[in-house]
Amino acid sequence: MRIAIIDIEKCKPSKCGKVCYKYCPPVRMGQETITFDGSENKAVIHEELCTGCGICIKKCPFHCIKIINLPEELDDQVTHRYSINGFKLHRLPMPSFGSVIGLVGQNGSGKTTTLNILSGELKPNLGNYENPPEWDEIIEHYRGTIIQDYFSKLVNKELKVVKKPQSVDRLPRVVKGKVSELLKKVDERGIIDEIKTEFSLENVWDREISKLSGGELQRLAIAATVVRDADVYMFDEPTSYLDINERVRISKYINDMQATNRTIIVVEHDLAMLDYVSENIHIYYGQAGAYGIVSQPMSVREGINVFLDGYIPSENMRFRDTSIIFRKASLASTSLSHRIAIRYGDITKKFDTFKLQVKGGEIHKGEVIGIIGPNGIGKTTFVKILAGVLEPTTMSQPIELLSEILEIDKKLADDEEKKVIVSHKPQYLYTESEETVESYLREISPEILTGAWYRTEIVKPLDIEKLKDQPLNELSGGELQRVSIAACLSRKAHLYLLDEPSAYISAEDRVSTARVIKRVISHYEATALVVEHDVMMLNFLSDNLIVFEGTPGREGKSTSIMSLQQGMNKFLKKMEITFRQDPKTLRPRVNKKDSQLDKKQKAEGKYFVAL
Repeated sequence: MRIAIIDIEKCKPSKCGKVCYKYCPPVRMGQETITFDGSENKAVIHEELCTGCGICIKKCPFHCIKIINLPEELDDQVTHRYSINGFKLHRLPMPSFGSVIGLVGQNGSGKTTTLNILSGELKPNLGNYENPPEWDEIIEHYRGTIIQDYFSKLVNKELKVVKKPQSVDRLPRVVKGKVSELLKKVDERGIIDEIKTEFSLENVWDREISKLSGGELQRLAIAATVVRDADVYMFDEPTSYLDINERVRISKYINDMQATNRTIIVVEHDLAMLDYVSENIHIYYGQAGAYGIVSQPMSVREGINVFLDGYIPSENMRFRDTSIIFRKASLASTSLSHRIAIRYGDITKKFDTFKLQVKGGEIHKGEVIGIIGPNGIGKTTFVKILAGVLEPTTMSQPIELLSEILEIDKKLADDEEKKVIVSHKPQYLYTESEETVESYLREISPEILTGAWYRTEIVKPLDIEKLKDQPLNELSGGELQRVSIAACLSRKAHLYLLDEPSAYISAEDRVSTARVIKRVISHYEATALVVEHDVMMLNFLSDNLIVFEGTPGREGKSTSIMSLQQGMNKFLKKMEITFRQDPKTLRPRVNKKDSQLDKKQKAEGKYFVAL
């Protein structure tokens, strides 16, 4: 089975002169394989005539065409297709009652489409986009499955579905008023007082929704979902913007909601939280923006390990070329070199209502230091001070370069005074610029899109190539994040500062992003500080840790640089959360609260146990 995918937004026949049509071999032989929609003047590829030669893909200057060969057996498992050359979803997860079902996979693989279908917002067309089937035909198509019963109840309005949206930052645009007014309006279960305390909404109870931060909006959106009385609850990325303590607390609450008469479905990119909240999971694989396939259900431990391995044994399907393997955490601090590259002194920063104190430290060549702590504790302020964006109130010793760093010092060899050059990726990314990705990246580093090393180590793993013709202001959150990371790493610098690089990107992309950061810093023999809330990503990329603690919004203090295990143990003890490493993949796993293992580790004072 061959499918053709065309990104309609990118297709511009009037500008390229219809090169796909001119060079297509079947067209030259008189077959109307490629035609153009007269009303919108967009290319249309007729899949039944396409030979899969791939010439149109190579000739298209806007990179809007994909030709993909799929197994024939998937032909009768199509759930939905948006248009003749649009995204196609195969299969659906099994929405069983009495359990929490997790969905994990790459962005653009169909998870949100699945939620729209199961919530009744989108009627599946079974691939027939021209003459969509009626519900009776759809229900008959799924006869003998759990989905048949689910759709029957959904159509007969015997199921009430509530969904927490993915993009909570858009909430202020559609909902006005105060936090308390919204929750009182939607409270159907009479649990508003419980939710107010459970989700730490006391401090924002009388605040206007338009003035909430990202984490506060996330907690509000989840609260507005759980106070409603429903049979099916759907949570689309419930932990974004939240710190680790908030993520565990929210995940535990969602897990505790399961009952015999409820279905709970969670889309989550933080694998540690997915492990904590779910009973079973479905893996989504395929090609982002082109097609997605839903795996059969698996237990959460087996499913996450399969996801990391990149191979589904039950379906004999390899969906990733390489496995993701973690390393053992160590009590001792580690670095790739014994040579100290950068030193900074003790730092203080005073605001009207907040005070920050940071202990000085030394970073070795090739070393990546992870930064962990609650929201509102000063992590971003510290990074901005090192980046020169904020002036410190006091600094016992200015940031100092102690040894040459290979790549950057080749360019600065003639300078009399070598200052520390910093490359900074900020926490919040927003742009109204219409400049293309290619133009933006070339201004930063002319060789990033042409140099063999850059293409291999940065452009390809971050999947930048297909974005290069797009304007910056039209990128999604995940795409803008990847471009910003590529821009940060392509600059020649002594110190790289990355603030929450995992935000908006999928679990698979998070690990590949961590790998890119590690390899680039090692190649440059440079140094890096990375602020991160995803424990799995932090565990994957960090050599050592800095832990921030204190009172959010009032006072923040940092520890000195310490080993990964010591840092995690110190932080998690404060959060009263225990982690262990999976024996097969060495990935961090959250212990269920008050479980036997949780109690044992707490009694021994081992909140992060390494194998």
